[in-house]
Amino acid sequence: MNRRGFLLSIGAASVGTGAVFGSGAFTSIEADRNVNLQVTGDTGSAQVGFSPGSGATSIVGTDTNESVDIINFEQTNLNEQAKTSFENALEVDNNSQSKVNLYIDDSTTGVGDDPTNGEVLDFREGSAGVSIVGSDQAIALDPDGGSSDGGYSDTVELDIVVDLRDDGVDGDDLSEISDVTFVVEAVQQ
Repeated sequence: MNRRGFLLSIGAASVGTGAVFGSGAFTSIEADRNVNLQVTGDTGSAQVGFSPGSGATSIVGTDTNESVDIINFEQTNLNEQAKTSFENALEVDNNSQSKVNLYIDDSTTGVGDDPTNGEVLDFREGSAGVSIVGSDQAIALDPDGGSSDGGYSDTVELDIVVDLRDDGVDGDDLSEISDVTFVVEAVQQ
């Protein structure tokens, strides 16, 4: 084999190998990096603050003994076969500079507005009385300081509703709910 033929065969082998094993592009990379995250309490500097609402009386409080604030909803002696509403029980305040959507994650068993499905705990926007459970029920909160039209809608008070009217539910359904997840998503503008 002459020199030119040898070089052509090496070149062809290189091109063939490149075609078989890829072009050098990648589909994923995994790398470890250090991250420093800090958590702040719900009042003051938090992006979104949660606090007892104007109608909370003693049913909603905060527990600051944990590493983060915890909202406690405590009510005993609820009537069976009744719907009990605690109006303006919880206040949510958007302290960020962005408009956000707020809703309750609907994956928690027992949370929602359909007691026939065992959903006994609901959160409703106080002024409209509409459930905010599920992403399709999200409500908008304007940036801190209110909306551009002069309205002040960066804060909302939520009603807490316990509905035990369905024959298939009772207080035990409520006591099985230990966590409720509030979801806050920035609105892309």
